[in-house]
Amino acid sequence: MSNERRQYRRIPMGATVSFQELTFEKASVPAESIYGDLSAGGILLASPREHPLGTLLKLELRVPGWGKHLNRFGPVHENEARPLVAVGQVVRVEQMEDGGFELGIKFLNVYPDDLAALRNFIDASAPAEGN
Repeated sequence: MSNERRQYRRIPMGATVSFQELTFEKASVPAESIYGDLSAGGILLASPREHPLGTLLKLELRVPGWGKHLNRFGPVHENEARPLVAVGQVVRVEQMEDGGFELGIKFLNVYPDDLAALRNFIDASAPAEGN
């Protein structure tokens, strides 16, 4: 029996994400990073600085290959260029040996059609269970 507590299937990505804190103070400068894995519930990303648990982030993810799963008119390549935009919350922070941080981000708000496309993309991309 597995000790896996994750609710969603994850796939490795290695694609880019732009993110910044949602705050009422002066707007923070967006950071750009690589995210390590992706699920319909959130992402794991590298950050040059620490963000405390509970921090809200605006995320713009590049998801290579998800364009054909979007329910939109027009050529797939135009859908590919469109980022997945979400609001997420920092639920895990781990300092790495290089001085950077690994952040576990839980999606709090994603446009429903985009979330459906993301789920379809992950289902099509993930290895079969039990492999």
